[in-house]
Amino acid sequence: MNIRVHEFKKVITSPVIIGLIVLFITFNFVLIFQHNYIGDELPIINELVNKLGYEINDEMLGNFQDYYGDKLKKMNEMTYTKTSKTYVNVGSFLEEVESNYGLYKVYTDEELDFVNQLMVIETYLSLIEDMEDKYATLDMMEFAEGQISMYGLSGSAAETVRSNYLKLGERLNQLLENGEHKNMFFIGPIYRMHSLLFENIFKMIIFQIMIIVVLITGYLMNYEFENKTPLVVYSTKRGRNIIWDKLLVSISSGMIATTLIMGITLIGYFSVFSYTGLWNVPISNYFNWESVFPLISWWNMSFLQYLISSIILTYICGILFTGITFILSIFTKSSYISFFAFGILFGLILLMPNIMPKDNNLIFVLGFTPFNLVLNPHIWFTGTDPFSIFKHYETITVGVWSLFLFITARLSARKFKREDIY
Repeated sequence: MNIRVHEFKKVITSPVIIGLIVLFITFNFVLIFQHNYIGDELPIINELVNKLGYEINDEMLGNFQDYYGDKLKKMNEMTYTKTSKTYVNVGSFLEEVESNYGLYKVYTDEELDFVNQLMVIETYLSLIEDMEDKYATLDMMEFAEGQISMYGLSGSAAETVRSNYLKLGERLNQLLENGEHKNMFFIGPIYRMHSLLFENIFKMIIFQIMIIVVLITGYLMNYEFENKTPLVVYSTKRGRNIIWDKLLVSISSGMIATTLIMGITLIGYFSVFSYTGLWNVPISNYFNWESVFPLISWWNMSFLQYLISSIILTYICGILFTGITFILSIFTKSSYISFFAFGILFGLILLMPNIMPKDNNLIFVLGFTPFNLVLNPHIWFTGTDPFSIFKHYETITVGVWSLFLFITARLSARKFKREDIY
């Protein structure tokens, strides 16, 4: 039997690995359905985009106001019929209804649902009117100084942060000139859909993939030692070069597991939350501004491009973690020790920037690791965090670590071929 097929059979017949994949997918679905309540109002943006388009311009805004006016007129016809009252906006109606339970009971559930949906439309219109004012109050250098103060940076480290936020400010000006921000999307401060998908779900998927690939690689690499067969297997014609077959099968199996976990989870997510009409909206749009600082991508990326880039980066991180485990396994010769050594390495690398002087640029260099990278998938390809605000942070991290792991793996394999096995 082909060696690689034999190694692959070990993976697909492992109840631990298969069980974990099923468990992770189930957990992800629970996580998705915990936020299912948001989905009741999300179709409103799909309807608005379908009727008006997602690009906000004078024509679209005029049509939007007419659309809202027609809806408000319909609401006032309803309220006049019931109470002989009309309202200047939905907010004033809801304010009166909430303070008068008797008035609340006058309306049917269907009528109140209509009013609530109109409130969402009114909120969109109100936010659009405030859009330019909100960007006008954004002071990039003031935010940079706030970040420097928050993390206690000084010296060359503080200058690096200022320089990067200055570049981000230039990108912001370009973004405003291009009108990337003038696009409809889910209301960030209310629904936080970007955080839900890329911070909660994507981060969970990445950590699950990390666990799976470490277990698969540690299991295959140490299988001979843990089953007392190294003297037989490594004395064959193929000899100790079998470890390269094991690495290839580990990478392939890890990618299959990644596809299963990520693919099924994302299918479930997009089945619950519809992004119809929003796939080509720039990720740096105004409505994606969820917290004190807007989401500013270094390039003009649509939501779909951002999603695909994140998926590709997740696959690459999985391969990097496989490479790290491959090297650890050569030295530990135990799947259990490899697993815990990986965890300890993870923790140590994350701690290192905290013990470095905060006036030196070395504090940023230590952040260019796949372990740091996977902590914040919701801000990949954007300038937000002062420690990952570098324009090519993701590319440099995976590029340097790919080269480092390739060289280290070759040297480790050479050591393994020369060492005594007993």
